[in-house]
Formats: sequence, C-alpha cells, structure tokens
Amino acid sequence: MMPKDSALETSSGTRFEAMRLHPGALLQIKSSTGDVTHSVRYIGAISGKSVLTTLPIVNGKNILVQAGQMYVIRGFTGKFAFAFETPIIMARIQPFPYIHFAYPQAINSKTVRNSLRVKANLPATVTPKNNSQPVAVVMLDLSATGSMVDSAMPLGEIGDAVKLVFSAAFDNITADLNVSAIIRSLHKTETGESLRTGLEFENVAHNDNLILRCFVHTIEAGEEKPERETPAE
Repeated sequence: MMPKDSALETSSGTRFEAMRLHPGALLQIKSSTGDVTHSVRYIGAISGKSVLTTLPIVNGKNILVQAGQMYVIRGFTGKFAFAFETPIIMARIQPFPYIHFAYPQAINSKTVRNSLRVKANLPATVTPKNNSQPVAVVMLDLSATGSMVDSAMPLGEIGDAVKLVFSAAFDNITADLNVSAIIRSLHKTETGESLRTGLEFENVAHNDNLILRCFVHTIEAGEEKPERETPAE
C-alpha cells in the first residue's frame, strides 16, 4: 500500500534499493494513525526482509512502538524524495534501540530538480565581502542552488562572495546553515526602499545540500510554513 502524497504520486513502483541509502541517512517516520513525525537514522536493510532504523527518542526517552503498527517513512537522497508505508516487525532496546520495518515491495519517489524554486519569507543574515558585520535580510525565494534576498542596504557588487546564514526547520529538525554564495544580480524594488540581490550558492557541503533540497521539497509540498525566527548571530 502506498501513502497518498501529492508531492510524490507522480512516480510510483520504484524499488527501495534504487535509493541507495547510506547508513546514517536521515529518515522521518509517522504513524499512519498519528500526526507526529519523528526523525530516525537509517541503519541498513535486508533485501526482501526488513528495513532497520534507530528508535525515535523524545525528551531523552525511547518512544513506545508496537509490532504491526503501520508507519509512513519518508526520506531524501539528494536526488530523490521518497515515501512508503510499512508495518513494524519488531523493536528492540538491546544492544541499542532499533526498529525492524517490513521491507517495502515498492515505494513512491520523485526526482527533485535543482531548478525547483519556492517562495519563502525567511529571516537571514548576509555577511558581505571584507565585512565582519552581518546584514539582516529576508529570503524571498529558495532553491538548492540559490536565493533572492531583500535588504535595506547593499550587500556588494555582482561577482562578490558573501556568506548567507539561515535556519531550515522541518519535521522536528532545525539546522542552521552557513552557505557560501556569489552575487549574481542586483536591482532596486519599485519603491526604492530596499534592494533585491540574487545569490548563487557555491561549494555547499554534502550534508547541507541534502538539508537544502529536503527543506525546499517540504515547502513545495506545503508541509511547512516558510517562516522562521532570525538565526542567532
């Protein structure tokens, strides 16, 4: 049985092993009858038998799960967003807390494009070239490769290198990202009261890239309001 997800229903019947997950990959699990999503880590899989993940921890304690409970499992590989529904086979505390989920016959998946850009309203800071003082900005859109930001003062000239700092929060995960970027465009707003600066990300760390793509997909799917508190300096 496949979970109904408008963001993923365009592609189905993919084999789980095609995702080529590495141990430690972040997954989100949610009971088919509940509303709370928990983050877990992928441990490994026995093809045709089971998928192993860590047991979710809430307030320092392992949550209680039961064999037979149906869960929707979601993940992101950097290229594919995927989801599938499967029951718990068993959960164990020793030698460490983990869960055996039934191995899915097929999963829903979606290729996430680099060009996918979503509207946002995210507070952030940009540190201009040769300037130790960060400037407050608002991210007006976001993709895995860049962002358009609004600021009250110039951030530099086209071609300048800057640092963009913002928080990405989704599925009970919050990650503070510090991304290197190049200024690619500059223009004033119609009122002339602020400046719009187009940023292209560069040399994004692999883990940060995965977080960016998953965050963009989450906003696109309408599962998270793209509004956050200003990250601490």
